[in-house]
Amino acid sequence: MRSEQILVVDDEKRIVENISFCLKREGFQAVGACDGNEAIRIFKQQKFDLVLLDINMPGLNGYDVMTHILGIDEDVLIVIISGYASIESAIKAVKLGAWDYLKKPFEYADLIKTVKNALVQKKLIADKKAVCARLDASERRYEYMVNNSPDLIFTLDQGGCFTFVNDQFERVLEYSKQTLIGTRFEDLLHKGDLSTAAALTRVEKYDRQINDGQDMNFRFKKAKISKSGNNPYESYAFMELKATPMYLPASDGRAEFNGVYAVARDVTERLTLEDQLRQAQKMEAIGTLAGGIAHDFNNILMGIQGYASLVKCGFDRDSEEYKRLANIDEYVFNGAELAKQLLGFAQTTYQETGLINLNYLLKMSAKMFGRTKKDILIEHVLEKKLWGTIVDEGQIKQVLLNLFVNAWQAMPHGGKITLKSENVFADTSGLGTDRQPYVKVTVTDTGMGMDKEIMDSIFDPFFTTKSRGQGTGLGLATAYGIITSHQGMFKVESKPDKGSSFMFFLPAIPAKAGNVRVQKEKRKIFNGKGTILLVDDEKGVVEVCSEMLESLGYQVTSVSSGSEAIDFLKTKQLQIDLVILDMVMPQMNGRETFEQIKTIDPNLKVMVCSGYSKETKIERMMEIGCNGFILKPFDIATLSEKLNVVFKTQANV
Repeated sequence: MRSEQILVVDDEKRIVENISFCLKREGFQAVGACDGNEAIRIFKQQKFDLVLLDINMPGLNGYDVMTHILGIDEDVLIVIISGYASIESAIKAVKLGAWDYLKKPFEYADLIKTVKNALVQKKLIADKKAVCARLDASERRYEYMVNNSPDLIFTLDQGGCFTFVNDQFERVLEYSKQTLIGTRFEDLLHKGDLSTAAALTRVEKYDRQINDGQDMNFRFKKAKISKSGNNPYESYAFMELKATPMYLPASDGRAEFNGVYAVARDVTERLTLEDQLRQAQKMEAIGTLAGGIAHDFNNILMGIQGYASLVKCGFDRDSEEYKRLANIDEYVFNGAELAKQLLGFAQTTYQETGLINLNYLLKMSAKMFGRTKKDILIEHVLEKKLWGTIVDEGQIKQVLLNLFVNAWQAMPHGGKITLKSENVFADTSGLGTDRQPYVKVTVTDTGMGMDKEIMDSIFDPFFTTKSRGQGTGLGLATAYGIITSHQGMFKVESKPDKGSSFMFFLPAIPAKAGNVRVQKEKRKIFNGKGTILLVDDEKGVVEVCSEMLESLGYQVTSVSSGSEAIDFLKTKQLQIDLVILDMVMPQMNGRETFEQIKTIDPNLKVMVCSGYSKETKIERMMEIGCNGFILKPFDIATLSEKLNVVFKTQANV
């Protein structure tokens, strides 16, 4: 173990030698110096634990030497030795940094006692500094952990005021610590959460309510609240908070309630994602329901249209009976369009993008929307010679539906929607030199309108002016995405209390496009021959399709399920030229049936027939060998055209 190093400084060499001898006899290491300059030189070369320093010396006196030594090592202990000690000299020495003093002459025992006491104190001071350093390091470590926690950590006093907040408050809510310390907790909350917050400010409730910690949910105000106040996610942070009472020892040793310690976690993003998930699930359920309704509806229309087209064949085109049956066709066509819109909403239609007249889509979409919103007047201002545009019907219908719903929500007490179409030349480059033809569609409402701040955000995903749970803010964002995917543009004009106008532009072909609808009564009916196996689980569809096929000259055999069709083909009871296969059937659907048919007879022709099927499924079946597709409801002319194409293809092989 290292012996303590002691420096003895005195201008009397005999005194230095005597003191050094006494110290060495006690086991200390002693070095002597006979003047101040020598003492400083030695101290610079060697580390000492204690210095015994004479005050009165020629040249540098003890006070000057003490100042130099403490400048080199502030932790060294200095004991003053003086033959002329006074209260004034002692006070001066202590002020300069001396630990103790000895008055000459002194006894050997007094010297050793003073030295040992000083060294003990030095060790205690060193231990204390080490403990303080460890405490300081620990405090800095925990301070770093608290201030860099992703959670908001704070304490409240018995009155519910902040006594500590971590740095996360400034990051999440933009409040400084100085602003919050002393502020009441309730001042930071949404007014709807004040009743819940009362549990944190009623001292007498802590033992019973949150002695083991209590989970609560709060909305914390942000320092910068949105001026419009319409989006709760902009103005408030949604927090899950766990609070625990703090019981600290009082003067009598008993635990005393000292306030509340709490940790709050920002769950705003999680709630946003949950809202999105709920909306997606709701839309999926609605889409499934809409698709199912459309499927059954198309089967009903199939019977009506099929029989009407059969009866029409027995009358002259100019007869009253034929005209009445043509009116039935008109109603069936309108019903089929409604079913198409339901299927489009469910995103399950089989569509082909093509050149169309947007006036047709505007009229049909407005008619469908107007059936459900009788308090809304819809006015049409449509260009009679509107240019054609190539679009995805279902997606444009979705855009229009979103705009109609948006307009309706802006007019809670009713109003008017004006639909306008026109041919325009617009500049897409922004330079005024590249004017291209576009079809412009404007949807104008007489609603509450919007200010500029809301208009700047309306196309942002999940932006909504409705209260939480009443909307997701996806409608206009979706509409914007669809129009831009068609290389189009979107514009909005609005003022508070002056209504709004939503305008979208789609690239146009400067030529008049015909309506989507075809005049079915002028189409040719193709007769044929061959044996057809009809597979459908709907009895009414089987009956009307069988009659149409027989009237066209075909022989028909029908079964009501996929498994029956497979059994029939395996037994080879009859030579089959074509299978007309329904896609949606119980137990074995159309895809599964088709795959088994191909294993029995790879060359057998198959045409898919359905009132409800996803586009991707139909495309996949066409890719793997299906010979055609027909969408319910269809009339005898459409059926004859499809069959003529299938059998002509067979004849050419």
